[in-house]
Amino acid sequence: MSSSKENVSISTSIIKKDRKHSGGRPDGPVWDYFTKDEKLGKGRYKATCNFCGTSWNRSEPNKLKSHLANHCSKADSTTIRYFLSKILSKNSKKNKSNKKRKSNIHEKLDQYVSIIELD
Repeated sequence: MSSSKENVSISTSIIKKDRKHSGGRPDGPVWDYFTKDEKLGKGRYKATCNFCGTSWNRSEPNKLKSHLANHCSKADSTTIRYFLSKILSKNSKKNKSNKKRKSNIHEKLDQYVSIIELD
């Protein structure tokens, strides 16, 4: 009976060791459509498109997403739509944050102009 407890404790300690050193960000969904080739540095790889075979010497997830959304001639329509919507939603979020900043500036300018007109 003690041997089975030892086996359980040994296997759990091995699992804990593996988890301890597996840190970092998980790969994004774009990597499901690309093959990671040679590792170039921390989190940087050469990559090859699984659809058309286009390769990059230094891959960046945004460039890979753009390739699938706009340039890959062999990607299926579902994949193209998925990454196109990702890019568009990211851009719309950027525009919304810029609009807030701009509207605050315009409000302050309007207040300033109204104060000057009162004087």
